[in-house]
Amino acid sequence: MSTALDRRSKVPFSRRLLIAVAVNAAVAIVVLLLRAWLSVDRSVGWIAVGFIISIVYANSVWTLSNLALPSLAPRFSRITGPSSWLLFSSTMVVITVVGCILAVLTLVAIDIFPRGNLWKLLFTSMCLAAPVSFIIGFSKYVYEGMRHRLQMTTLKLAAKELDEERARKLAVEARLSSLESRVHPHFLFNTLNSISSLIQDDPALAERMVERLSALLRFSLDSNQHRTVPLGKEIKIVIDYLEIEKARFGDRLRYSVDVPPELESVEVPPLALQTLVENSVKYAVSQRRDGGKVEVKARLEGGFVKIAVSDDGPGFTSEMITAGHGIDNVQGRLAALFDDRASLSISAHEGWTRVTLAVPNEPAAAMVRV
Repeated sequence: MSTALDRRSKVPFSRRLLIAVAVNAAVAIVVLLLRAWLSVDRSVGWIAVGFIISIVYANSVWTLSNLALPSLAPRFSRITGPSSWLLFSSTMVVITVVGCILAVLTLVAIDIFPRGNLWKLLFTSMCLAAPVSFIIGFSKYVYEGMRHRLQMTTLKLAAKELDEERARKLAVEARLSSLESRVHPHFLFNTLNSISSLIQDDPALAERMVERLSALLRFSLDSNQHRTVPLGKEIKIVIDYLEIEKARFGDRLRYSVDVPPELESVEVPPLALQTLVENSVKYAVSQRRDGGKVEVKARLEGGFVKIAVSDDGPGFTSEMITAGHGIDNVQGRLAALFDDRASLSISAHEGWTRVTLAVPNEPAAAMVRV
């Protein structure tokens, strides 16, 4: 985290130097104007000498402070207790001493200060520069420390949000895996039961059903690599399943499928429609002497594609759904994949029970992925 913070808060040295020189020049001008206003001698020579002295001291002492503190203040802020203030004070003393030495040597070199008695000039300079340096340094220290803590807090919040997002994705992944682990064995068990009833009566038909089952299992294994599949592929699975069941029930099972070609690219959870059709076969066909009829229709309504599986069986309500199985399983997968943008509803009308699956009519890339 500290590495990311350093990259984020790093300012080019040239820019920091330019800003420091500009600020110090402005401060020197203000100080010079105050001295000129308070002084009796306002000659051009005196003003020029005073400006040079102010500029030299500002850029020797205070520029060092402005260059050093942005890098040192965040490090000082990580230290707790009196040690932080001790390091800060020591740093300001060193900066003041070094800056005053540079300023005195510069002013002596350009004949502003006399060449004799350099120690007295240095001591006088330090007495004058130290209070100003500590005031400027303390302000910079507090500012840089607060900025560092704010950046650290921002990074911690961002890291926390990232961890929470990862946790949500892992939870969705685990939920989908749990649901699908119940879908595939359940589907296989029921299909094998259908085929086993044909082995004695019609081996050739049973063999064809095994071939269909092989294709369904291949699709089932492939679907583990994807959270959704195109509606067209899901409809093929449904038809294969219905053909297997029709071989078992004969004329007792009547079905129709009506899905417009333009809707076949819509993404749906794999084996979701097959689960709904299986539910209809189980309750509307297998338990009735005369069998029943199953209809699958898909229509575009607004921004949603509604796929309805209807049967003329005894019917049921949402309160009769068994938790963790069949339709409840499909509802859980819809919630995990689409959040609240998909729904499953149950309705009854004129002897028909309809389970409607509504999914958004949008590209697969816009959906929730895990």
